[in-house]
Amino acid sequence: MKASKTNVQKITHLMTMNPGGPLAQVMILEAVRQYCGSVVAAGRPADNPTGIISAPAWYDTGLAIASQLDHWSNLDL
Repeated sequence: MKASKTNVQKITHLMTMNPGGPLAQVMILEAVRQYCGSVVAAGRPADNPTGIISAPAWYDTGLAIASQLDHWSNLDL
């Protein structure tokens, strides 16, 4: 049985081996930006100690990613 790819390998594959080329990279980054934006827009939730993933940690991660993407989009490269 073939070993599963890690998440990093999956994203790397999508960004480098896609027939859309650089357009795929833009689409992936835009999808991440929009999703993180929707997580942040919903506000920081209360913690649910019985949840598998901490809702506040999910929010904080979304905020960190959204902030980094916003920072990069405002740079004059």
